[in-house]
Amino acid sequence: MDKMIEFPNIGIYLPNVGDHVTVFGFDIAFYGITIGIAILAGIFIAAAEAKRTGQNPEDYYDFAIYAVIFSIIGARIYYVAFSWDMYKDDLKSILNLRQGGLAIYGGVIAAVISVFVYAKIKKMSPALIFDTAGLGLVAGQAIGRWGNFFNREAFGEYTDSLFAMRLPL
Repeated sequence: MDKMIEFPNIGIYLPNVGDHVTVFGFDIAFYGITIGIAILAGIFIAAAEAKRTGQNPEDYYDFAIYAVIFSIIGARIYYVAFSWDMYKDDLKSILNLRQGGLAIYGGVIAAVISVFVYAKIKKMSPALIFDTAGLGLVAGQAIGRWGNFFNREAFGEYTDSLFAMRLPL
């Protein structure tokens, strides 16, 4: 695969931009690293907001454990449900996250359900949790979107504007 990324109108040509790093023979995708950073940033922002508003940040760290796990499951279920033709003949591949296939919509739906369950168990207000964690979700989404850059996906049409970027398809 061609690994060139070009910004032709400003004279920047990056000839060999990979999509992963190999550690001890194991490939780790930049997309995954970016998503991990986005999740951590979202958690830390929510905990900081909790502290700023007089709440216990530990409640948000505890919640993050459940929310991340269930959001990954929800993201996978959503992706598989809407790509069923790819999985119907090989059900074991549903569990193979290494081949890709997570959808942010499913992750957010699972996180919302997790908020209501967690709030009920901890006797907290779901609205307060949403309000406190909202900025972390938005920041995580913004950071995570850079994963699409590394994956060379989810970008608009080519333009000839000053900052036009060219990716090999």
